Amino acid sequence: MRKVFFLTALLMMILTATAFAEETPNKDAPAEETVAEEQNDEPYVYTSEDFQFTITCPMKPVAVVQNPWQEPERRGEMLVFANEGFDVQYGYMIQVNAFENDQVPDFNKGTIAAIGDYLKALKDNNGFADARLVNITKKNKGVSAITADKINVIDPETGEVEGEFVADKQYIYTFFRTPEGRCISIQLISASLDKTFVDVYRGSVASFKDNSKDKKSNKKDKKDKKDKKDKKDKKDKKDKK
Repeated sequence: MRKVFFLTALLMMILTATAFAEETPNKDAPAEETVAEEQNDEPYVYTSEDFQFTITCPMKPVAVVQNPWQEPERRGEMLVFANEGFDVQYGYMIQVNAFENDQVPDFNKGTIAAIGDYLKALKDNNGFADARLVNITKKNKGVSAITADKINVIDPETGEVEGEFVADKQYIYTFFRTPEGRCISIQLISASLDKTFVDVYRGSVASFKDNSKDKKSNKKDKKDKKDKKDKKDKKDKKDKK
């Protein structure tokens, strides 16, 4: 049983899987939703132009949702592979600014003590039942963590236990840095955490490619920013008139 100090943080972690976009051919769909085409069960290489990464998925997403956390400071997407109504049965939640670089030890070169303290903090203060150092690739390490099934909910003002939260699902997270320096989190959302799903997920994590320093990606990113700026300038001029 693990303790967390903020109920809102706990609920965010457990319930963020409930937001997703239904597939639709409407070209005027909201900007935060990227609609995927027809699904199949073959591995699919997904590339995010907005967040500049590529990942091999178990199948083509039926929907892609930008910022599923609904928090402006978090950047990333949820890839939905299967759902029942508003309940996401299978998917990946990918955040490209998952942690502060200077507040988390280097998983490849950090001291055993520093990494050990980080793993302990994840279990003691962040609702994880287990957290351990793993090999993402032959040259890059990260941390794999699984959320607890039962959690004591602590009142942040009194420090007393308010009750016990029993999660209907457990989630696996992997935290790592890319060679380009970004701090990544990939969460597995699955109705089942049996070996098949977990092994496929680990393969996807290992396939993750950071395109943030790719010349084509950077060129498109600069163009998008320029287009947004031009639109804002035109709007400001129109408002002044």
